[in-house]
This record gives sequence, C-alpha cells and structure tokens, in this order.
Amino acid sequence: MAVVTDLTSGFSVTSPMGEKLGTITSSDLDLSTGNVFSDAPSSNVTYTFSNAPASGIAYALTFKVTPSAAITLTLSGATFRYAKEVIPDAPANGKTNIYVLETVDAGASFTVLLAGQDMA
Repeated sequence: MAVVTDLTSGFSVTSPMGEKLGTITSSDLDLSTGNVFSDAPSSNVTYTFSNAPASGIAYALTFKVTPSAAITLTLSGATFRYAKEVIPDAPANGKTNIYVLETVDAGASFTVLLAGQDMA
C-alpha cells in the first residue's frame, strides 16, 4: 500500500497503489503515472520530472537506468541533493544503476540516493 505523508495535516493513506510502473516520454518522467521508472538509453540523456504531488506531500520514486552504450546521464529541471554532494557516475554499458528520489516541495528539489551501482 502506498502511504503519502502530508506535512500540512499529518500522515494519510491515499491509495492501495503500491508500486506502479510510470511512463517516460522524451526523457521526462511523469510522476503522476507511477513511482517506479525504467529506461535503457542508447546515448547521452537529460531526464526531467513532471507532475509531482503538491508541496507538503512526500513522494518517492525508484528509477532504474540500464544503458545500451556508454552515456552521460543528467538530471535537470529541479535542485538535486546527493550524498556527500557527489553526483554518481552513470552506469557502464549494459550495467544498471538504481536511484531512489524523494521530494516534498512539488518537485522543486529532490534528494537522490544511489541504491545500486553498475549491477549486472
């Protein structure tokens, strides 16, 4: 069951959505479509994020990237905070990185955690 934290009114359950595969169109992750995203880019890519829940609603997503070539991966359109302020390298060709991102301000900023790197 998906639990959403509304910082203005406390803790609430919004739906039994659980994990739902979201859509990526032209490198834009539409956050209204799900909370798990997967992509296999074949060239350098800049990802953006749209339709995050309203400010005060906590939203987290899992993002799996498995490139089919050597790439540069960039996140854009918001402020991104990384552990120790170090942006992780993109995964190697054929390897997978898994990122977990969280926002509480309608997608103006995200905390980015690297959950797995260069996984086979």
